[in-house]
Amino acid sequence: MTAFINRDNIAEIDPFVLWDHFETKQAARPVGLDYHGHSGVDTVSYPVAGNLKHIDSSGCQTTLQGGDIHVMTAGGGIIHKDTITPQNGNAETFQLWTALPADKGEMGDASSANYTTSRLPLVEETDSTTKVLIGSYRGTQSPVHYSIEMTYLDIIIAPYGVWNYQPDKNQTSGFIYLRSGIAYISGNQLHPCQMGILETSSQPIQIKTGNTGTRLFVVLGEPLNQPLISSGASVHSSKENLAIGKNRIAELMSTVKTCR
Repeated sequence: MTAFINRDNIAEIDPFVLWDHFETKQAARPVGLDYHGHSGVDTVSYPVAGNLKHIDSSGCQTTLQGGDIHVMTAGGGIIHKDTITPQNGNAETFQLWTALPADKGEMGDASSANYTTSRLPLVEETDSTTKVLIGSYRGTQSPVHYSIEMTYLDIIIAPYGVWNYQPDKNQTSGFIYLRSGIAYISGNQLHPCQMGILETSSQPIQIKTGNTGTRLFVVLGEPLNQPLISSGASVHSSKENLAIGKNRIAELMSTVKTCR
């Protein structure tokens, strides 16, 4: 597993507080984490190879197939466990976290929602196919309900192709992450498993490819402009809320231990 955003650099790309890419090609059995907790964040799980079984304290129990999206709003506290079952030894999943607004959501009720890949729209263009995971692209809207204004796109670009996009003027923070191939943006070259942090600009995003196609993610959002205090598992706008979230998680974990 490779984490590209953590508590040491979360202020750099507010409101995004975690981006994880997990991949294994020789898994003989299911892998995952037992019950653990979060608060103050939305988490987005996106498996692209293998199946992901999710159970959490909001009452959600579901299994995601490759290409599905799961959104878990931690609010004031939630615990969950995830188990990835490989297919032919392969498992790969991406996880994105965003902070919740301090004035609403940060200490709210926890919830979960699952969206199958068949519900997520594809936008076909001459050089590319864009899957709209969250937000909108070229007037096509994802059905995913989310706590903040953001755009999350999974993009395949053909060899010698060009992908252009004019972001929403308020979504001034974001990054590009390359899953495969090579991409060129603003004179920079990105290779697989590299992240490029976008600078604030009124200009469109333009991504080009060379003699190989590429698959990448573009993630954009409106900064919350609030303190981001992280314990690693939780992110809040104050130490007081972080402590409340920690206590709530401890209460939920004691319930799990009692039930075992």
